[in-house]
Amino acid sequence: MKPSRYSQTILLAFFVGTFAFAAQARGRNSFKYDGVVGFGSQLLHLDDGCLAVDGTVTSGKFFEDLKRTDLDGRFEYRKQGRVVTEYPESVTTSIRLVGDRCAAELSNSPSAVFRGNSYSLRFEVEWKREMELRPAALSAVGTQCIGTSSVAAVGGNLRIPAITCQLTVDSKRVPIGDHLIVSIFTADGKRLTRMSAAP
Repeated sequence: MKPSRYSQTILLAFFVGTFAFAAQARGRNSFKYDGVVGFGSQLLHLDDGCLAVDGTVTSGKFFEDLKRTDLDGRFEYRKQGRVVTEYPESVTTSIRLVGDRCAAELSNSPSAVFRGNSYSLRFEVEWKREMELRPAALSAVGTQCIGTSSVAAVGGNLRIPAITCQLTVDSKRVPIGDHLIVSIFTADGKRLTRMSAAP
């Protein structure tokens, strides 16, 4: 990889990293969430470029001061001194997709994900408990995607496109230890990735 492309890839990773969740360790066996729960960052190598994906889960002030403690292999969640066992009525996921060429020999155009109707990405959401998956329901708000301003790459004229999509998921009576799984598909049905988040 040429140095200029390497620096652009580092910039891309850094740019996505700033969107990562803000959970911070508080002692050896506990974590405290500062308002959000994060999906892990991913860098996807596609045939026509790279796609960086990251995201967060929020729900008003629900995750503020939420604390998770490991009690001999069993997690306990507390907020303001009270035990929390379920998610709130709904959670909102913000998924950010950032595109780049990923290799100098590729064309100046970003991945096909960002050509034409960029907002035709399709999302599927599920809840996961241990190995069991079950469908999750989107609220009436559904999915909203917005294209954002491109970010100029360091050392070149290439501009990096980005899309942020928000999904509001019904979570009433869902145990707080369950994972929220989000699968992202292209308009033609190809799955780009699968993401998981849980407090």
